Amino acid sequence: MMHSSMCRVQRGSFVYYTCRRLPVRHAFTTKFGGVSTGACESLNLGFNRGDTEQNVRENYRRLAEELNVDGARFTLTRQIHEAEVSVVRESEAGMGLTRPMAWQSDAIVTALPDTPLIGFYADCVVTLLYDPATHAAGVCHAGWRGMAAGILPKTAHVMAEKLGAHRDSLIAVLGPSIRQECFETDADVPQAMERQLGAQVQPFIAEKGAKFHVDLQGIGAKLLWDAGLSPENVIDSGICTMCHADTFWSHRATHGVRGVQGAVICL
Repeated sequence: MMHSSMCRVQRGSFVYYTCRRLPVRHAFTTKFGGVSTGACESLNLGFNRGDTEQNVRENYRRLAEELNVDGARFTLTRQIHEAEVSVVRESEAGMGLTRPMAWQSDAIVTALPDTPLIGFYADCVVTLLYDPATHAAGVCHAGWRGMAAGILPKTAHVMAEKLGAHRDSLIAVLGPSIRQECFETDADVPQAMERQLGAQVQPFIAEKGAKFHVDLQGIGAKLLWDAGLSPENVIDSGICTMCHADTFWSHRATHGVRGVQGAVICL
């Protein structure tokens, strides 16, 4: 069930989700609002999905206009399912869109104003973070490998150590992603997660016959609580990308033939 703080926004052809707890410009995009066609119809934000560069850049232009952000300063994650976190300084603003990509980071954080950060999802958990006390923001992409590697608490740590964010006021919104009832795996996934995170993950793993169902959002929330965030400041959107494959691209539902959504935050 969708969290009570989440809102569905529709303006013309644009459909995206926001969270009332985040008082800055942000969005979890859906399929809708762009110009791409075929498997990427219509707001595909990935340059590596078989779409044309012209279409993708037009989609970014439209998204920037909708969110009232500077499209030339969109700064992108480069998602390799690991645990690297990078701080975006002025010299990195626009990286991945108007500047060459120079990092391999599944999470990026900043205190720069008017610098929209974007992470990508099509089942993985992308979390938007914001500290109202210090006006710092971040975006973190975590599939099961990144979650097991601890990228979510590491992102909170980097925000605290490098940007001065206060853990007790830091807000984290875990966006639309594949939920436990749909995230079916073989034994290797829970075994790998338990090796890296220990027995604390066991309550979030359900065994169903020969298969396992993993609650990535529950694990992520637990890791953030343990990192010092207040439980009331950790919001799980409650939206499953696979259950709502009519609205979101789901990697599992499409067998990988798809576009990609973005989670955006901008100070």
